[in-house]
Amino acid sequence: MELILNDKTYIAPVPKARMVRKAIEMTEKTDFNNIKSSEFDNLVGYVVDLYAGQFTIDDVYDGLDADKLLPTIMSCLNNVVGSVGAKLEQFPNGQTGA
Repeated sequence: MELILNDKTYIAPVPKARMVRKAIEMTEKTDFNNIKSSEFDNLVGYVVDLYAGQFTIDDVYDGLDADKLLPTIMSCLNNVVGSVGAKLEQFPNGQTGA
């Protein structure tokens, strides 16, 4: 995944399993139709963590166009959770290969 802030491109490292859990937890706790400011801070903090601290929360708020904030957050969450779902689909009948 890549993110452009203030004309600088950042590449996210391959996410660890904890980031999958955190993404699921955040989507369970957040009402995306009525987001509070503290929830935005937590979601943006997740994006910062996902990109291994290559930028700060303030960099996101100050460097990302307003209309791209929620789509960027959702894209990050969906990419992390979706990558796990895609891997699970590779195993027939729920077998995990373990």
